[in-house]
Amino acid sequence: MKIKPRSIILSLICLILAAGLTIGGFLIFRDDSSPSVPDETTSASLDPLGPPYNFDYSWATHPYIAHAFGGILGDTYTNSREAFLINYQLGHRVFEVDFDITTDNHTVLAHDADGWRANAVVKTNSDAQIATNPDPTAFTYDNFMSSLWYDKYHPLDIDALFQLLQEYPDICIVTDTKYSDKEHVSLQFTEFVETAKNYDKNLLDRFIPQIYQPEMLNMIMEIYPWKSVIYTLYSNPDWTPENVLAFARESGVKFITMWGSLVNQEVIGLWETAEIKVAAHTINDLTQANRLRSLGASVIYTDFLLPLITLWLDNGGRHPNDDKGWQKV
Repeated sequence: MKIKPRSIILSLICLILAAGLTIGGFLIFRDDSSPSVPDETTSASLDPLGPPYNFDYSWATHPYIAHAFGGILGDTYTNSREAFLINYQLGHRVFEVDFDITTDNHTVLAHDADGWRANAVVKTNSDAQIATNPDPTAFTYDNFMSSLWYDKYHPLDIDALFQLLQEYPDICIVTDTKYSDKEHVSLQFTEFVETAKNYDKNLLDRFIPQIYQPEMLNMIMEIYPWKSVIYTLYSNPDWTPENVLAFARESGVKFITMWGSLVNQEVIGLWETAEIKVAAHTINDLTQANRLRSLGASVIYTDFLLPLITLWLDNGGRHPNDDKGWQKV
């Protein structure tokens, strides 16, 4: 049977159209609201000789950072698996996580030992690992992993965090490691890097370390070429708008976190000359969050404010993608 050239051409056109619809369908249903994973071409690793680094802040298009994995059922500071899971479902993609060091030198997801003693219950049943330390108040790794926050929520260690990063490829982790001295910084950030080797070292590129003093930048960059870094001011009493501006220009760190009460137009205006982004913490009132945005804050750390609700309100009560059809947010 002789095949006509015209039939061949029509068949090729149909195949091209089918491929186009398939690609188009993928684009229509992609998750546009997820934070951008830092691009390798803009990573700090392109600056091996030191600052100013070319840090990538594309993730900062997301309006919120979920504080301590976000609040859950009125509880805060849990850094727990359940807090992550529920806040991920509620639209968060950038999560601040607290880290502390146990008495036996393990980094775990906790704000501090005293908070753990006050709000966690060490278990000896099947709902958690069995504690081996006879003193349940000792902040040891075994006791911590044997406990439940508020007798409900499961604690996490570094391995569990990397498992979440593998399972949820659209999330970023902002670190709150508390320490700025070289000994503790080296211990914690080296543990991050060594643990990553057991999974996928590229997962480190979704870590966003917070530094507390300018000197801490060199400490962490000697350990790994982090792609994005935040300078948070809460533990530095000596900061001024001018010395922060100078540090940003010298280092390339152009994302600053500060208490919401300190955000004002004068500071924002000064820092805008160096294209510095500003985040405010920790805000749980939508009116206050909107006021801070009007002053120039790009991102809000929060326990309970939700990205989906904010997008809905900003869009006049309509889904943000109503004009394109329902999309995953």
